[in-house]
Amino acid sequence: MRKRKAIRWISYLLAAAVGLGAFAALESRRALRAEREARYRGEYAFSALCDAVSGMDAALRKTRYAVSPGMTASLCAEAYARALAASAALSSLPFPIQELEQTASFLARTGDYAAWLLRKTGGGEAVTEEERENLRSLGDAAALLSDNLRQLREDRSAGEGTDAAAELPPLSDSFLQMEQEFPELPSLVYDGPFSAAVAERPPRMTEGAEEIAEDAAALVAAGFLGMRSNQVHVEGPVDGKIPVWRVTAGDYTLAVSRRGGYVVQAISSRVPTRSVYSVEKALEAARTILRSHDYRGMEESYHIAQGNELTATFCARQGETICYPDMVKVTVAMDNGELLRFDAEAYLTSHARRDLPAPEADAGAMRGALPEGLAVLSERLAVIPTPGAEEIFCREFVCEDGEGQHYLVYFNAVTGVQERILILLEDESGTLSL
Repeated sequence: MRKRKAIRWISYLLAAAVGLGAFAALESRRALRAEREARYRGEYAFSALCDAVSGMDAALRKTRYAVSPGMTASLCAEAYARALAASAALSSLPFPIQELEQTASFLARTGDYAAWLLRKTGGGEAVTEEERENLRSLGDAAALLSDNLRQLREDRSAGEGTDAAAELPPLSDSFLQMEQEFPELPSLVYDGPFSAAVAERPPRMTEGAEEIAEDAAALVAAGFLGMRSNQVHVEGPVDGKIPVWRVTAGDYTLAVSRRGGYVVQAISSRVPTRSVYSVEKALEAARTILRSHDYRGMEESYHIAQGNELTATFCARQGETICYPDMVKVTVAMDNGELLRFDAEAYLTSHARRDLPAPEADAGAMRGALPEGLAVLSERLAVIPTPGAEEIFCREFVCEDGEGQHYLVYFNAVTGVQERILILLEDESGTLSL
């Protein structure tokens, strides 16, 4: 009897050992697969960035020799499209965009300026000598960035699979070096969101706030992540539109504003390998994270679920008005609801109590101005960011056409003038606006 029990227990233990071994092997394969996926995503984003900047450089270089408004408009359209693609690729790189602020600002500013000139020259108006000089300066900066990226790409390609690969600096370090060498850009004065007047406006939340020291930044980061202060490390200051302390803690890298001590961005290097949470459960996890960091009165605007992650955009409300510039993005893992990315830069830049005017324009007249075949599903007041002005107070109409496509149509809530039209892109992964 005892012998049979002993044999049975040994069998159980062997089965358990085999099961644990299989589980460990499975988890090891998942971790390796996640690491490969993260590396491939980073390499793909870097390659896309190189190609987009190269195309933008070529388009800007050609504008020097364009003599007709039509040709200038065509080249500006190409430069604008390439700048958008480059910005998207830059935001997909596996390190904080806060550390690439000059590059990100250059791409956004160049794209916006090209779009503004496209609108101008598309109407047949010629560019002035000052605008041509601005294009030349932006083109010089694009050429330098393109050359640096091409050299970096060649260095990394030459080092792949050799002993030299171990001696190559991390991609993030190479970008930081390029940031330090970035040339001074021209001051662009025109009707757009990256004109000199708009770009130089200080962030509202940090303006006049008290400076914090390194140890205070460490406490802010530790509190944000729920860690002990001895688990975080302040690596140093990073300048930019919002000067920050760069802080690392475990898988996380954070940017803590040097004025006011706000967490501007937080990024985790962890890559979830599966989706366990539903979209709604992941959204609730994102809402809980936002509330836990004292962001009250926020409303979920749009979300998208991709690659075992869900990114939700939240905007502040002032009474019955939604304020789109006051935006916070939260990305959570769909395997356990853990925070992966947090971005409050737009919120810290724009948020304030607004002195909103009375919505004097007649809402019925706005609905009547909508074309036939476009049905209004809902409406509300909204503050939107817009080229040429910091903000516009609008009435937002959510509409549907005969094919089930949804649109957002904005009228100025004071004058009744139509301001903007957006298309809602909706599928099982979420909703985006175009």
